[in-house]
Amino acid sequence: MSISDNKIRCSLVIDKKDKSAIEDIAKRDDRSINYIINQAIKEFIKKASSDKKE
Repeated sequence: MSISDNKIRCSLVIDKKDKSAIEDIAKRDDRSINYIINQAIKEFIKKASSDKKE
């Protein structure tokens, strides 16, 4: 069963220290871990796309 037409579910393996840091950021910003990870991915894509244009 899919999440929606424009989203997918995936598995992610990260270091325990990184997860702890993400949890701290999420708590500080009153957001979910999933939200923080998605924002980081979007920021990475935006930066990588702009780096290609240069």
